[in-house]
Amino acid sequence: MEKMQTFFVALMVIGYFSYTFGNIGEKDISCSYYQKKTVQQKHRCSIRVSPICASNNVTYSNSCVYCFAKIALELTLSVQHLGKCQKFKKS
Repeated sequence: MEKMQTFFVALMVIGYFSYTFGNIGEKDISCSYYQKKTVQQKHRCSIRVSPICASNNVTYSNSCVYCFAKIALELTLSVQHLGKCQKFKKS
């Protein structure tokens, strides 16, 4: 029983630190896979939703869509943060 408790505590600690420090260095996503000609020709992305807010303040639905946009914009995009972009109200 004690081993089981130790296991779950360790699992929780790993999860916490992965969440807390896992976001360090997420300023950009490697798009090298999507630059391959065979991938470019297929140009298909998953419907999985994992929003990414890019430097142009556009929310892309996942890393695949973000990478194709980045390639189309000549690699000028970068990741602002994971999640949806904030919409600003026009005055």
